[in-house]
Amino acid sequence: MKPDFHSFLKPVHFILLAWLLACPMRLAAHPNGTSKVSIHLIDPDSITVTVAGKTDDFCSTVGVAAIMETDPQKRREKTLLYQIKVADYLQARVRLKLDGRLVENLKVIRWKPNGKGPEDGLDSADLWISSQQITLGGALPSRRENMDVSVQLFAEFGIEPISEISVIWKDSVLLRKWTGPDRPFRFPVARDSLVVLLDQARHAGSTVPVKTENVVLRFIGLGFTHILPLGLDHILFVLGLFFFSTRMKPLLWQVTAFTVAHSITLGLSLVGVVSLPSRVVEPLIALSIAVVGIENIFFRELKASRWLIVFCFGLVHGLGFAGALREFGLPPGKFWSTLAGFNFGVELGQLAVITAAFTLTRWMWNRPWYFKRVVIPASAAITMVALYWVVRRSFGI
Repeated sequence: MKPDFHSFLKPVHFILLAWLLACPMRLAAHPNGTSKVSIHLIDPDSITVTVAGKTDDFCSTVGVAAIMETDPQKRREKTLLYQIKVADYLQARVRLKLDGRLVENLKVIRWKPNGKGPEDGLDSADLWISSQQITLGGALPSRRENMDVSVQLFAEFGIEPISEISVIWKDSVLLRKWTGPDRPFRFPVARDSLVVLLDQARHAGSTVPVKTENVVLRFIGLGFTHILPLGLDHILFVLGLFFFSTRMKPLLWQVTAFTVAHSITLGLSLVGVVSLPSRVVEPLIALSIAVVGIENIFFRELKASRWLIVFCFGLVHGLGFAGALREFGLPPGKFWSTLAGFNFGVELGQLAVITAAFTLTRWMWNRPWYFKRVVIPASAAITMVALYWVVRRSFGI
């Protein structure tokens, strides 16, 4: 079929609307809402609590854009504001109770951007790297029996956030638990109890099984929410595949190629065989969306080149999925089961997108105006949003 340029130009208002909707969107693909909380008990009577999480997640919760200022003075002012807000946020959302009484004397004592390197200064660009560790410290009374930890981080995202809590004493992990909001974690802090736990941990080679409420089901949920509602870029890619044809066979071939490809790189990336930095992966994901949208407008038959393009871009999306799953952290001893659970959740999310699109458009498929009035405007809007993301993710603007 020859391209119909009049039909392409007709839906300009759809393109403009998509552009306006895309402009406020953040550079990051989607928030994860995950954190790691390490509680270090230090003899004789002190404690540190280290919280590790994504910079984008912290920025979203405290209302500071994760874009570095080029002017040194503005960067210092913005970084100081960010640190103050994050400190207040952590002190309000990581709650420790000692024998029923709230521990209120914890203060931020250390920042470590990207989980490594020295404490960061106010004028450093490193603070805006992908992840951070913030450590709070304080004193504890000498007489103590039990501590309750309640982590309420990132509940603002509208998903069930997840936190990995580790209790450490004498350089050994005594306990580790995956948990969510409204589920406090209690552990003993009396010295005699700690000695018992330390002996058990060392006897087990300092490896303590993760206590969790069905980790696989939780990672299925995380995979699903990674698509719906958080993965707008992946949603647009799947919609791009959907709008290619009104016949199910081309759609099934494309979805199969995409699924096989992203499953390959998801697994290979997590075991360390392949890796690409997010600054490369994220623009490529956006570019894949744009390519699929453009092809929908100008080509109507499924050719080998289309199948190959979808497969190659599926490989790239798999690296994106791996980055998200790596941020969640895989529980020890459950690598393959949680990997399969997350991947299954992703597939359920993609299937939900296709089902919703099918339900809304099936009655239009045989109408003569479907291609001009639905496919072209939708594909044009998808393309413009994707191209906007390509620019933002490539140049960090």
